Amino acid sequence: MKYEANRYFLYPVARRFFNDYPESEIRAKCKAEQAFDRVQITLTYQVDDISISRQIRDSSARCVAMLYCADTLYRQSIQASPDSPFKIVTSVPMILLRNRVQVHPVIVAQKDIQLLPLGNVHKEYAGMSFNIKAGQPLAIASRWSFNVDPIQMQSIFNLNIDNKYKPDEFEVLIDPTEKYIDIIANDNTMSWFHKIRRDKKVVLPSIYISSLITVLSEFKEYNKEVEDILNGYPSDGWFWSIRRKMDEIGITLSDDSDKEKCSLMMAAQRLLTGHGYPPFRHLLEQQGVDSND
Repeated sequence: MKYEANRYFLYPVARRFFNDYPESEIRAKCKAEQAFDRVQITLTYQVDDISISRQIRDSSARCVAMLYCADTLYRQSIQASPDSPFKIVTSVPMILLRNRVQVHPVIVAQKDIQLLPLGNVHKEYAGMSFNIKAGQPLAIASRWSFNVDPIQMQSIFNLNIDNKYKPDEFEVLIDPTEKYIDIIANDNTMSWFHKIRRDKKVVLPSIYISSLITVLSEFKEYNKEVEDILNGYPSDGWFWSIRRKMDEIGITLSDDSDKEKCSLMMAAQRLLTGHGYPPFRHLLEQQGVDSND
């Protein structure tokens, strides 16, 4: 039998498929939510074994986890706070994650401890105590994974119906105190919008590019307002989402900057491109035109 340091320990470790703690189960429930340019990750641990649970409550051990994204090579260690020892909440910029993200939950010793497993431990360990070094695991929960879609600026728009508008027309309503920008059209036009919404070859160079140009024309004015007004806008709303994205890409609409000023058209294209396809390449491909010709 081949010995693997990550699988075999000289003391009992609670984990799936091993019977060190045959009557106990260590679980970590993972919830990942995308909100504009960030992913909020919540891990909730359930520890049935009283000896391990006691070490956590005494701050001798801590619930931790490793985040890993193979596509971006992003890696981060996260941990529970003393105020909420069985729960981890963290937020990661979406630009650092793409496609499948793995979460590896573990309970580790915070300091050198002497563990005396109680009734749930395997009979071979009964009555024994173990010296465990800081950083060594007490329990390993099942791995979780979730998928992250690339940043898409069109997620800041809501589609709403108002039949006062004529067929094949739509309006853009902009309010920086709201989380979303409303695109409004009548019933029939909105039905058409929904049918083509997932077809980037159509929506990016048509609906969203024109809507974003309209937003950016207003954005120039909002951007000049005093900071206490800006700070009143929702932190997860469209205004701050665009502002952070512009800073990330290096876009400015102002003459008073050391960055190269962008036109509204160019800024809208770059925001919608993000780290993917330029919007008008989709349009060319739909017409069967090679953009490199």
